[in-house]
Amino acid sequence: MTISTKLDQFHEIREKISAYRLALTTLNWDSSTIAPKKGASYRNKMAALLSGELFSITTSPEFIDLIDELSAEDLDEVMTREIRLIKKNLDKTRYIPKDVFVEYAQLTRDAENVWEKARDQQDYASFKPYLKKLIEMTKQIISFRKDTRPVYQQLIDDFETGITLADYDVFFSKLKEEIVPFLHRIIAKNIPEPAWLSRHVPIGQQRKVVDILMDYLNYEKESGYIGESAHPFSSHFSIHDNRVTVRYHEDMFTSSIFALIHEVGHATYNGQVDEVYQGSTIADSMTYGMHESQSRLYENMLGRSAQFWTSVYPKVQQCVDALSDVTLDEFILGINHVALSLIRIEADELTYPLHIMVRYEIEQGLFDGTLDVEGLDEVWNQKYMEYLGIRPPHNGLGILQDIHWSGGAFGYFPTYALGSAYSAQWMAAMKKEIDVDRCLENNDFASVNAWLKNNIHRHGGLFDPNELLLKVTGETFNPQYYVDYLKEKYSQLFGLYE
Repeated sequence: MTISTKLDQFHEIREKISAYRLALTTLNWDSSTIAPKKGASYRNKMAALLSGELFSITTSPEFIDLIDELSAEDLDEVMTREIRLIKKNLDKTRYIPKDVFVEYAQLTRDAENVWEKARDQQDYASFKPYLKKLIEMTKQIISFRKDTRPVYQQLIDDFETGITLADYDVFFSKLKEEIVPFLHRIIAKNIPEPAWLSRHVPIGQQRKVVDILMDYLNYEKESGYIGESAHPFSSHFSIHDNRVTVRYHEDMFTSSIFALIHEVGHATYNGQVDEVYQGSTIADSMTYGMHESQSRLYENMLGRSAQFWTSVYPKVQQCVDALSDVTLDEFILGINHVALSLIRIEADELTYPLHIMVRYEIEQGLFDGTLDVEGLDEVWNQKYMEYLGIRPPHNGLGILQDIHWSGGAFGYFPTYALGSAYSAQWMAAMKKEIDVDRCLENNDFASVNAWLKNNIHRHGGLFDPNELLLKVTGETFNPQYYVDYLKEKYSQLFGLYE
């Protein structure tokens, strides 16, 4: 068979795979946003069947043989990368029995429904058996791989290629060494939280703010959509169809603001991939740390800066009654307020890595056998006391606050901290080439997006993180940019200088 014939067969199968993935993405989106709760059981059953059919295609002897053959051919750079990414994923799943895969897919869907109810009722006991089963099945699935590394190391690598547990240990140690003492100096100043942050803001007014920000961020309605869900997320359907969700809190209205900015960062990344990659693995195979680098850059380095709000704040102020007496300077200090908080997604930049450390250490313990689901809620609470000096009053604000474990996403959390560190390095490089502050002040977010597209987004998953960092910034990952950024920003905001 010629290379041309093999590639034709590959493109045909890949298109079928894309069709199944689109169907499943649509089902998942509907289930988390608008679908009636009573229909969950049947939807989950049908989605599990679709997942099984997709699994059959991607693990069929025909497809596996084709990928193995193509991986030995002399292909161009893009197709070589495409085949390599697919083969890496195949090697993770090709030996899993179909009945085990379908059972696991069903478990994650059921577990998410149970988690949502358990969180609302602050009931860890009802979620505990599902968490135990998820861990057991994750270990079982990993055991089918031809990989002798520890289970958690493999899970870490699934989300961030090339990063090891040792790398993460070094990274978090650096944050403990430099940022934790700095954080304690700020907390010691006892700066009160601005009262306006907890003022009541009706959901209708918040939706108007979301519309204003949607325009400011160039998040176009022709290729984007904003929904509502229990946990904000971004969902990628195609390069020209990237949707986000927010969750509105009437007495914590900035939550929806920064959830939107964060998720639009994800959506813009997917939406600015070069169209030549549409339907390919490269179009949606960026590492989780890389994706978080864009959402955290949007949310924090751009979205919490004074320059970001210079032109847009007057518009927001007009439609939010609670901001009528809040100046721009007061608003900026408020949205950057540092506090020892319980909720990860509401945490400020300085405390955020500590929230991640809690999850990282617990996941390590669950997979190396030093921790068990029994009493895990108390372990969580103790770690929050140790790192943040605060104890959750109930499990809804503690171990049940995140959706990730219900979906089996073990090893995902550390990428949030890593992505924040990446973003500082991207920001430093961007500021060398364009006047970011002037762009934001002049309501010119398009220029920011253009730089990100040209240097980062258009490549999709063509390069590993360190490869792209080296191409764009001239060096591989360097967490010192992140540490320096945090110290400089908060020293200026709160009058702390070395």
